[in-house]
Amino acid sequence: MSKRWGISRTAPLGLLVALIGYWGPWVDHKTAALVLSGLDMSEYVRFLPAVREGSAHVLRELFYLPPLAAALCLALLVGWLWPRYPAIVRAIMLSLAVGLCLVVLPPYPFVLHALSSPEFRGQFILSALCLLFVAASPFYRRLSNRLVHLMLIGLALLGTLPAVAQFFAVRPLLDQAYGWPTRPGWGLWVMIVGFAFVIVAAGGT
Repeated sequence: MSKRWGISRTAPLGLLVALIGYWGPWVDHKTAALVLSGLDMSEYVRFLPAVREGSAHVLRELFYLPPLAAALCLALLVGWLWPRYPAIVRAIMLSLAVGLCLVVLPPYPFVLHALSSPEFRGQFILSALCLLFVAASPFYRRLSNRLVHLMLIGLALLGTLPAVAQFFAVRPLLDQAYGWPTRPGWGLWVMIVGFAFVIVAAGGT
């Protein structure tokens, strides 16, 4: 009982920290217009000269994985620990999970034709699938403790490793676009710490 109670508090806290980091600066700069968050990265990389010319391949959908992984973690926790959270807390967590999925949807009017667009198809499918998993949260209470812990660890890794690896892969392209070496911002490191907190919480319970 105490283990579930512990993870019910520590994992959401880690997710909150991770999300703060995701919306914090990943590329830091003294000029505000040149500061890029994790979400900004998913759009900015489309306009890098090497990417537009086709000489560099970037899977920009990887930058959407942190908020989607956090959404799935929230839905998993709510479903698994349903009686332990007050109704208002469940509503907040699920609303946040849905909101994180919707953030990834292509903007209007592109969302109307996203499936037929190679540029937006990937993020649309990712968002739609995650919304389905969030909607299925009541069924997660049937999952075993061990399986939930492994899923939380896997989702935290999914939310961290691909996006961070992609960031450092495109960093030389960012340096060329900016005209000088870019500095990883505090948001990147805070996001890593947040997801690491989730991993520790799930692995230690």
